[in-house]
Formats: sequence, C-alpha cells, structure tokens
Amino acid sequence: MWYNSQMPPISLFIGGQDKLVDGQKLVDRLRDTESHVTLLRTQIDEDYEHLDCIWSLDCIDRIARNICIDIWTTVGVDDVIAPECCTNDERGSKMKKDIAG
Repeated sequence: MWYNSQMPPISLFIGGQDKLVDGQKLVDRLRDTESHVTLLRTQIDEDYEHLDCIWSLDCIDRIARNICIDIWTTVGVDDVIAPECCTNDERGSKMKKDIAG
C-alpha cells in the first residue's frame, strides 16, 4: 500500500505532438525536483498527439507492451494472480530476469 510520503513508480507515455500538455516539462520536473518519485520509463512518441497513447491503432504495440513490462517489474510475481491464459513470460518472471541483466 502506498502512503502520502511514498509515490508508486511512474511510467510516462507522452505524445511529442501534444499541444495540450508539455510532457517534457513534466519529465524535467519529476527528474530535477521530485526526488521521491521513481521514473521507470519516459517514452516520448514524436508522432503522437495528446490521446494517441491510448487511442491510436498501434498503441498496443507501442505503449501497452511496455506498460505490461513496467507492471511486472514492479510487483512480486508470486503475489499476483494472473489469468490462466498468461504464459510464464507474461507473468513477469522472464521480464524481471531480462531487465536485471
């Protein structure tokens, strides 16, 4: 459980053509000022706009797969009940080993 003094790890997926939010300013703020925030990933897709990260036709390949990796690297694999259709690789054990080196 996360309390007020702790932030869960964050992954940012930003559209480089976003005219509503300056994602790079947020990234800079989190890296330079918010020392208690752990950034797992900062992914800026230069040809995406504001909501393309969730609505584009290719968001599964470009965004969702990285979200799965980030989730599995931050939870204990044994603590998660995954759907039976998940392979062992999808449950995170392989992802954790690949990221750890």
